[in-house]
Amino acid sequence: MPFSRSHRLRFTVAALLLWAGWHRPARADWLSDWNQAALVAGRDSGEISPEISRTMAMLSTAIYNSVEGISGNYNLYTQGTYTGPSGSAAPGASIQAATATAAYTVLSGLYQSMEPTFFNLYSNQLSTLGGDPGLASGINFGSLVGNDILNWRSNDGWADASDITLYSPVGSAGHWTESAVDSAQLPGWGNVSTFAISGTAGFSGTLGMTNSAYIATNAYATDYNAVKDIGSATSGTRTQSQTDAALFWHAAQGTTSNVGIWTSIAEGVVTSQNLSLEDSARLYAALNVALADAAIVAVDTKYTEDFWNPEQAIQNGGADGNALTIADPVWAALLGNPEMPSYFAEQGIFAGSAVPILELFAGTNYAFSVSFDTDGDGFPDMTRTFSSLADALLEATYSSVWGGISFEKDALDAAAAGDQIANTVMNNQFAPVPEPAGALLLAIAGMLSFARRRR
Repeated sequence: MPFSRSHRLRFTVAALLLWAGWHRPARADWLSDWNQAALVAGRDSGEISPEISRTMAMLSTAIYNSVEGISGNYNLYTQGTYTGPSGSAAPGASIQAATATAAYTVLSGLYQSMEPTFFNLYSNQLSTLGGDPGLASGINFGSLVGNDILNWRSNDGWADASDITLYSPVGSAGHWTESAVDSAQLPGWGNVSTFAISGTAGFSGTLGMTNSAYIATNAYATDYNAVKDIGSATSGTRTQSQTDAALFWHAAQGTTSNVGIWTSIAEGVVTSQNLSLEDSARLYAALNVALADAAIVAVDTKYTEDFWNPEQAIQNGGADGNALTIADPVWAALLGNPEMPSYFAEQGIFAGSAVPILELFAGTNYAFSVSFDTDGDGFPDMTRTFSSLADALLEATYSSVWGGISFEKDALDAAAAGDQIANTVMNNQFAPVPEPAGALLLAIAGMLSFARRRR
């Protein structure tokens, strides 16, 4: 009979405690093994970016709290009803064992059919820790943290997000229309509980007026004509580099999505900056909760504003009441007809939320290259090179315009919202624990402030 997950854990602990080996130092690189396992699981399950971003946020926060529940150098991650681990790590608990167990627990809970694959990775990692007296207590703590995260997120709204009855088409000019083949994707994802921000209010975008009023403006006409020119499947204006960028950042279903691209960039930062296990866990957690919240905000905005995409707009330009927009009934976008409204653009909000966090760890002059598997066959087939993270932000933001699936307003407003999300994440989560003297000064300052208010 195959081992259940709990039986496998007990078997692994027993086997490793009987095996005497050398205790190796903490390794940051094995976190990337769990990143890739999660991304591949999402891809092979047919998930799209919001769903993958949720998985990555759950994985990375479980790893982060497993690390900080032992090391205690940064504040534990908490959000809403989740107040952190439901128990404490025993003294001397192995951080490495805790992180591996937390990762294994989360991914096995989310993708139960793939548990044997996760167990192979897990057992291979633990085999390097034989002889560590804190192995068993690390495993116990990691299991506790992982299960806490699974229980917290079990009713976060994700299960109902694909219910197509949550979207009611308006059917008039300026509003998005489902195709005859495909229904709206994840129309309820905007209702999923956020990971770091207090909610979508204050982050979701708006056209500033009704859709019918907006498509009559000069600003809309400018965006319309720009994407009509450069985003066409047969555009003679778009450069080869812009075409490649559009295809690269499109990261369509069947790939590990834009989340996979930004994870690869983060892994490059970990390696180039020689980050410790602790700092690596902090980077991945900050990045992934920002991306997950960006996805929630983006989808909330998409279905609230319900703005049509360029292909629908240009084919029906004669119905928008704007004399500056000329219809082209056969116009087609380079990247096709998306299965969601266009405002916000996913590429822009993900880039806007990722770059400020990555810059905190790598600096503003970090130059890099990143490769991606754009066709989902498991092998990277395109590489982009950037002089800075800001350079990547600019390209990712405009890539959806070059691909003909977003107007410039969709892209720029999304990037601005992403930046706001990133700053909120780093201002409210993952902060260093104050030194005792600093904590005492803060307490004294608070007491003095209270005393002044009492006068």
